[in-house]
Amino acid sequence: MIFKYNKIRNSIKRKFIRPLNDGCVYNVKKLNKERKVKHDETISLLTQANETLINVDYNLKNYKLVDANVLLRSSFEYIMMGMMIQFDEGVYEEFTTLGVERDKTRICEIIDKFRTHMNEICEEFYKDLNRKEKLEMLTELYDKMCNFTHSTLIVSTMIEVKNTREKEIFQLLMYQNYYFLKMLLFFSLKYFTSDKTHYLELRSIVFTYLFMIIEINGKIKEYKIDFSKYNNLLYYDKNIEYFEKDKKKANKLKEDSIEFCEELNDNQNEFIEELNEFLK
Repeated sequence: MIFKYNKIRNSIKRKFIRPLNDGCVYNVKKLNKERKVKHDETISLLTQANETLINVDYNLKNYKLVDANVLLRSSFEYIMMGMMIQFDEGVYEEFTTLGVERDKTRICEIIDKFRTHMNEICEEFYKDLNRKEKLEMLTELYDKMCNFTHSTLIVSTMIEVKNTREKEIFQLLMYQNYYFLKMLLFFSLKYFTSDKTHYLELRSIVFTYLFMIIEINGKIKEYKIDFSKYNNLLYYDKNIEYFEKDKKKANKLKEDSIEFCEELNDNQNEFIEELNEFLK
């Protein structure tokens, strides 16, 4: 089946981006009146996470990729801490004490504890991930954002990216992380407000990410982009272990994609039906 890209883009806006944005705005306002929130600091941190993500979107649209990732990391930390001071009084006690040696509020500890509450926040979305997968997913995302926050080779390399088409690819890749954090905030807010008006269909999430991956791969082929030209800037030979690790993950994603396509072949009618619903 062939669909016009404008139709796909409009469906993503209507069924994913708009409800995601509207739900965050609505529930941030509603959060102030929720008795379920134990501490005012949770309200402040989640509210700031929403404001910061708005700024991330602005920076991404303007191809300010390094700044966007710095803000992404901040929003990640706001969400993690905002939720964990709700779930763990020990975290809250250390959070409210200045000048002490960090233990319970170290980001690695916060991530480790937060993963145990992800099903509680949104079981439908996170239930298929086991504890190890959740930890790896959150830790890997945070590590990648840290590469843009500190003075690293990644930052110095990104500064050298001048080609608009290459920036477009990086922008799309970063939007995947942006939407993941936006959804995490969306579900965290709804955990408190029990809002039934704003919701995200799993179908919409799946097709949004599927089309994003297709678009990224399509543009890489269309633009004939070869990122190996940045190997020298990234000191490839010196960091080959790091890149081999990424390569293994990319191969795993490729294998998963092949498996997904095979499943589609076995369930074409069901897939087409779901797709048509998404594109309505």
